[in-house]
Amino acid sequence: MKSPITVQELLRWRLARAEAEAPPAPRAARLLELVRPWWEIYSERFQKLVARLGEMEVAYGHAMAESRRVASEHLVPAMIVHTAIETETSARVLYFSVRDGQLRLRFQLTASEECATPTYEATFICRTSSQPLFSTTASCSSNGEYSLAENLSEEIARKWGILRVTDEMPFRLILRPLGSEG
Repeated sequence: MKSPITVQELLRWRLARAEAEAPPAPRAARLLELVRPWWEIYSERFQKLVARLGEMEVAYGHAMAESRRVASEHLVPAMIVHTAIETETSARVLYFSVRDGQLRLRFQLTASEECATPTYEATFICRTSSQPLFSTTASCSSNGEYSLAENLSEEIARKWGILRVTDEMPFRLILRPLGSEG
């Protein structure tokens, strides 16, 4: 008759087996590569997208001079970037709040329905310097609005904390479907 195996012995056996079957841990260089933001990995494409965003802003200013839009409405130039297709659009800011260092933003895209994706990686680009500020996830609600919440650096939180939803926004957006490459 076999002696009963304790739970502790069973767990040690299972741990030893799992360690033996596990793949080797990734090297430090690979881990660092995995956390690099997309704009560093695809820097050439990023520069082209930022240049196009800058051109959109000039066209937007010209269009505003001729249109009869409400003076309090400021659209944010945005670019939706799929693997092979880039769509120029704009984001209508519906809610903007910076409180306790956290940005809360809701926006609606003016692009067509076929560009809609349930979740985007939203990269915020500084309107004046064209430098990337940060990336975060923007999720779509049932009414077609995207919302996000992100902790900001102290400097950005201080600068953006005085802004209201009716002010001109200090950023532009590059939107990539979550998990996309390039």
